[in-house]
Amino acid sequence: MWVNWEFYKKKNNMSLRDYEGWRRYSKWKRETYKAWEDSIKKQTPTNNPETKNIDQMPDQKWHRRISFIKSGIRIVGYCFIPFNLITATILLIFSEIIGIVEELV
Repeated sequence: MWVNWEFYKKKNNMSLRDYEGWRRYSKWKRETYKAWEDSIKKQTPTNNPETKNIDQMPDQKWHRRISFIKSGIRIVGYCFIPFNLITATILLIFSEIIGIVEELV
């Protein structure tokens, strides 16, 4: 399809290449990127006081494993309630002890 661009420009009173618009956009983009870059630099681990004690953080891998084991024992303990109350009580107390160990890992 052939388009007469000169007619289109005159009719719509616009330019196909809006250089001023692109200049404003590139200026805005540079300023926004600089502000974003500055905010990222402020959030680096060297400036963040919460990451100073990272060696005191719990090991996530072991915490997750122990949590799954605790939840499994707790589910089995609840399943034993209708059949044997003493076994269910022992399992639920044991799962709470594992919960304490989980917090110490």
